[in-house]
Parts: sequence; structure tokens; C-alpha cells
Amino acid sequence: MLRTLIGRVVAGCLVVSGLFAAPVGAQSVRLYDTEYVGAVSVARSAGLASTWAEPQRRLVLTDKDTRLELAADSREIELDGLRVFLGEPAVLHRNALFVSRVDRDRFLLPILKPSSGRGAVPALRTIVIDPGHGGKDDGTVNAKLKLREKAMALDVALRLEKLLTAAGYRVVLTRRRDTFVPLPLRPAHAKKVKADLFLSIHFNAIDNKAVAGNETYILTPQYQRSTGSDKRSPDDKVMLTGNATDNWNAILGFRMHGTLVRSLRSFDRGLKRARFAVLRDLDCPGVLIEGGYLSNDAEARKIATPAWRQKLAQSIADGVAGYRAALVEARR
Repeated sequence: MLRTLIGRVVAGCLVVSGLFAAPVGAQSVRLYDTEYVGAVSVARSAGLASTWAEPQRRLVLTDKDTRLELAADSREIELDGLRVFLGEPAVLHRNALFVSRVDRDRFLLPILKPSSGRGAVPALRTIVIDPGHGGKDDGTVNAKLKLREKAMALDVALRLEKLLTAAGYRVVLTRRRDTFVPLPLRPAHAKKVKADLFLSIHFNAIDNKAVAGNETYILTPQYQRSTGSDKRSPDDKVMLTGNATDNWNAILGFRMHGTLVRSLRSFDRGLKRARFAVLRDLDCPGVLIEGGYLSNDAEARKIATPAWRQKLAQSIADGVAGYRAALVEARR
């Protein structure tokens, strides 16, 4: 009885330093045909404290270096100041906030605690750079500024190749010239050269010309919706080759996205998930980088300058260094 009463008082949100103590409870429940676990289980596994920022609405998990904020009924979270998307929305259940088990095990915990990752820690010797589009496929185009995605992506890839080669990596490109490479051949090439990492470089476009910023994509885990999907699909249940490295994809994506947004000081469009063809069949961790919007003239003018493309290449190289640091941490 006393323990129950205490639990109710805590769930009633005692004010502590402007926040509210979070309810206890890490049990597993099935909600909306998805297995959910208490968000406090994420906190416990990662050594974080949990408090309500807004009672029964926004939960914050923190330590001296980390801040993760979850909101009920939202797939969008904030992690160390970055915009990040879960596969399933956080759910309020019996006065506690829950996240899907897949999000906890294959996404949040690997990012928060790389040593929690499944399987052997990957090597990082051979890196494949994939400049998007090429040849008959221009990709996105800014006709006014005469900019084609295929040319910008190749230029960044060649700059990145020099940086990564200087850092001691073996680097392979899926194309070195303005040639068309079918999508299935790109991950196939990565397999052929026994790649440890796959980086696909792209630029965005949208009808709304005001939209700008950077997006970073990793492969959608099995049983989850992609970020752009509001409804479930039969494809969500399919286990893809690339899903074998879900936890390392999460670490790579988060480290890469943080470096890009902070280095480029761009608008944060988010770390997202998609079942892109170049990510589906990889047998190594991979990420697709959207380096900015060619449809936004102000951003396109930056992309048009060699100095900015060099800065983007350096940011990607720094993201690789951040991922490598996470692998070192995972081996401890």
C-alpha cells in the first residue's frame, strides 16, 4: 500500500528544480499492435535521470552530457539539440511515457550507449562514397542557377575522397565521372569491395522554395514506418539485408547528422528513416546525406561555391571521425 501511494505521489508530479519527477514503470505493453516499453527503461539502461518537463506530456532524460526529450503522440524527439525521428510515436499509458521496443533497442540505446550494440563492432577501413545520380539522371535541378544535383554530388564526393584518403582509409567511389549507375549496382559495388561504410551524397528539392537545411537518412528498421509514411505498409514487415546493421546505422546517422548541422550551421531537417534503394541491400552501415536544397535559391548559391562544397566534404569527413570514435567506445 505504501509503495503504491508513493508511486501515485510521484506520478502526480512533484516539482523538482522546475521539472517534475517522472513516474516509475518500465513494463512492456502492447499498444496499437506494437510492443512498447517504458521510457524510463531507456534512462536506466543509459544511466540517465528522467523527469517530466510537462506532466504526462514531455519527458526529459538527462545526465551531465546528454539531454533527450520525448513528447507523447510524437515521433519527433530532441536529442542533444538535434531533431531526430523515431519509428513509432511515444505513447502515454497509465501516467507513464512509453516508446516502441524497436526504437529503444535498435535506435536510442545504441546512440546513447554504443557498447549496447548487437553483434561484433564493425571494422572501418574501406569506405564507399556514392555520388547520387549521374549521366542521364540529373537528379534535382536549379535551372535559374544552372545547378544539377549530379554535378554537385560528384564534386563533393571527390573532395571527400581526398580527405578520407589522407586520413588513412581505403576509399572507393561508385562513379568518378558523369556516368549513370543503376541504383542496385551501388550497394552491390560496396559488397564487391567489402566496404565497411557507405556514404551516399545528394541534394534536395521541393516545391516550397522557402524550405532549406540538411537531412540525414538511415535505413528504416523492420516493423517500422519510414519517416515520410503516415500509414503502415506490408513492406514494413520485410527484413532487408541492410537491417542487419540497424544499431550501427543509428550511431552513424546520429554522429553524421550532428556534425553536418553544427558545422554547416544549417536548418535541422532531422535524422530520418527511409527504405532507399541504395540503403536496402547494404551489408555494412550506411547513410544518405541530403546536403541542402537546390530549390532554395539562397542555399543553392552556397552550394554553387567550391568553398561551401569543401566545407560540406569536411563535415562529412568529421562525421566519419565521430562514427569511428563511437566504434572505439563500443569496444570498451
